[in-house]
Amino acid sequence: MDLQRGLPLLFQQYKALFQKNFLLAKRNKKSTLVQLFAPFIFVFLLFCIQKGSKRNHAEVTDPKAAVSFPIPPCERKAHIRKPCFDFVWSGNGSATINTIVTAIMNNNPGRQIPLNKVKAFRTQDDVDAWLLSNPRRCPGALHFVVRNKTVISYGVQTNLTSITNREDRTFKFQIPLQLAAEREIARSLIGDPNFSWIVGLKEFAHPRMEFSSSLDAMIPPFFLAAVMFGFVFQMGSLVTEKELKLRQAMTMMGLYDSAYWLSWLTWEGILTTLSSLLTVLFGMLFRFDIFLKNSFAVVFLLFFLFQINMGI
Repeated sequence: MDLQRGLPLLFQQYKALFQKNFLLAKRNKKSTLVQLFAPFIFVFLLFCIQKGSKRNHAEVTDPKAAVSFPIPPCERKAHIRKPCFDFVWSGNGSATINTIVTAIMNNNPGRQIPLNKVKAFRTQDDVDAWLLSNPRRCPGALHFVVRNKTVISYGVQTNLTSITNREDRTFKFQIPLQLAAEREIARSLIGDPNFSWIVGLKEFAHPRMEFSSSLDAMIPPFFLAAVMFGFVFQMGSLVTEKELKLRQAMTMMGLYDSAYWLSWLTWEGILTTLSSLLTVLFGMLFRFDIFLKNSFAVVFLLFFLFQINMGI
């Protein structure tokens, strides 16, 4: 039998090594299937997270106005520390302001505010100092200033400590304090304690909306983990061959390095192509916008080139 030389020998070695990689993949079916179908597992997990975290807002064409905004007990504030106060206020040096605050407490819709649930201060600086030394003791504060006989200014200060994002602090605390202050200031200036002061608030009309606040941040790590499987298996195979000194033995018997690496590049290129194709198809199957609203070729090349770059 004539010995092969040059390009024929290179092709012969390349063909033999390629068949070797194919046989190893065929024998290790579980590893091959995991490498190819790992994207399905991660895309499916991402799909489950999306369904679990997605919140729906129904269509609203004629929103109803809310007209009752009582000042709630301080105990309803998330992570409040007891004993607590429903609100604190400054402007204690004015008899007019004292009368207004008393009216706020007595005329609170649905519930009179007890005297021991309100704390008074002379100035706004005194309130700030107390809030600093007593954190999470009060949801909000009112600051009153009598400008003249016909003008009374006020300000609303609410606790915006971001311990939880599930609490609507604006409508739960700020709006009730604002409406109560405006109502009693108007009654005081007009001189009619029974003056009707009804304010209604309603949301904007809107179509049905779906959104998920956490999904966008989770997509990159999940797809990174999915496409890293091929790289992990490839490195494992190379390390195993190096530990067993298979490559050194084949080199001593005349193996071309170019044939060895060309066979690896071809085999991993095939697996990478299949893995990238399946990743895109699974993403389209589960209706992710990144796959549906972008060109198929662009998304495929994104995953393909990334995995090829990792392998090279």
